[in-house]
Amino acid sequence: MPVSEDYNDEPWCDRDLNNYIIRSREPFNAEAKVDGLIDSYVTPVNKHFRRNHGPIPNLDKESWNVTIEVDTNELHISKTLNLNDLNQLPQFEVIAVLECAGNRRDGLKAIKEVNGVTWGAGTASNSQWGGCRLRDILVSIGVPKDLCSKFYEQVRHVEFAAYGEATDDKHYASSIPLEWVMNPQNTVLVATRMNGQALIRDHGFPARIVAPGIIGARWVKWLRSIRVQDRESDSYYQQLDYKILPPMATGDNCDKFWPQFPALQELSIQSAICRPAPGEKLQIGRPYVVRGYALSGAGRAVDRVEVSLDCGRTWELAKLVSMQGPNSNGKHEWSARHWAWVLWSFPIASVPSRCSIACRAWDAGGNTQPDAAVWNYRGVMNNAVFRIEPPTTVGGGKL
Repeated sequence: MPVSEDYNDEPWCDRDLNNYIIRSREPFNAEAKVDGLIDSYVTPVNKHFRRNHGPIPNLDKESWNVTIEVDTNELHISKTLNLNDLNQLPQFEVIAVLECAGNRRDGLKAIKEVNGVTWGAGTASNSQWGGCRLRDILVSIGVPKDLCSKFYEQVRHVEFAAYGEATDDKHYASSIPLEWVMNPQNTVLVATRMNGQALIRDHGFPARIVAPGIIGARWVKWLRSIRVQDRESDSYYQQLDYKILPPMATGDNCDKFWPQFPALQELSIQSAICRPAPGEKLQIGRPYVVRGYALSGAGRAVDRVEVSLDCGRTWELAKLVSMQGPNSNGKHEWSARHWAWVLWSFPIASVPSRCSIACRAWDAGGNTQPDAAVWNYRGVMNNAVFRIEPPTTVGGGKL
């Protein structure tokens, strides 16, 4: 039952709690159980993690609208669009992974206390998003579509603000660079659909931002306004959150560090082991297939995942499942934009008595996961080599 009246109207009927580890109820934050995440390449809605910063708005699709503004030195434009207006624009679909910047925060908390919801590896999900391109909306109201225009000689940003209340600010807002939005290869959407169906309330009904390759904090839900401006968002979540502060920054002195460092945008190279699941026992001497996911940011392809069974002394290649397989010539198109995750598998012929499993991913930019995590105050962007030591059994007994 809700503790605060602000949470009396939560959409509990849309939450299959059996699929989640609930991290907080008010606001509702729940990560997917990792062993269920890899049952399908596209994550079902009822297994997609839920991340919220306040009560879930209950918006009416008939009266909902979003204000589009351009407020720069050269242009001053304002227009209001409703759901029907969005549906009349050319529609696009993109399969893209959404990852919370705090994914795997538990690994940093194990080093020292952090400021944030404790997450394991279950706050990454891969969905099919549908809607209109934000680029098309902005071009339709007068924003230059040619990136060689003088308009783009100055760095500009697009701020997204949400309906509803937020815990740390008057409402949730965030921004990404305008140049990123206007690049037609980047497929930034004002999305109204998820896996072929209308968005549910937890995922931003009736419309949200989908910004493939960028951290989930910028994928603003319950859109109230979209604003092109000459500066980043002034929101708490842009200026005082979602940054990697240096390890000497703590809760007592972080105020002086926030202005010095950039707001996070691109996802980092990442991989995680989903099976064995936490607590799952492996049988000594029996075969087992290790499975997991891997992803990277800014459209960079994951080109390989490596697995080690000897504490990282030696590594072997895992088998990858992705959208972008070899073309008709048997070659991979590494230069294409890669927004989705890859799933991977690695067979163990015979489980050893002392079983230590590690994985690391590489992307087409030559980036890989660091061997050890570096602590930061907000506990974000932990992408260290993923390691587990699952319990083993022989004849049903634990060693």
